[in-house]
Amino acid sequence: MKTLIVYASVHHQNTEKVAKVIAAELGADLMLAAKAHSDTVTTYDLIGFGSGIYFFKSTRPFSSS
Repeated sequence: MKTLIVYASVHHQNTEKVAKVIAAELGADLMLAAKAHSDTVTTYDLIGFGSGIYFFKSTRPFSSS
C-alpha cells in the first residue's frame, strides 16, 4: 500500500518530528502540506494529515481561515 503523510509544522517542528516517526514506521513518504498537489496526492492509497493546533484551529494550509 502506497502511503503518504502530509504535514504542516510551524514553530518548534514537533509535528514534523512526529510525522517522520510515523512515516518511518509505515514506510510512508512525507510531504509538506504547502507542496501537496492533487495530481501527486491521488497516486497514494492511504494519506495521513498532521498539523499543530493553535487557538483551536489547525495551521495553514489545513485551516479554512
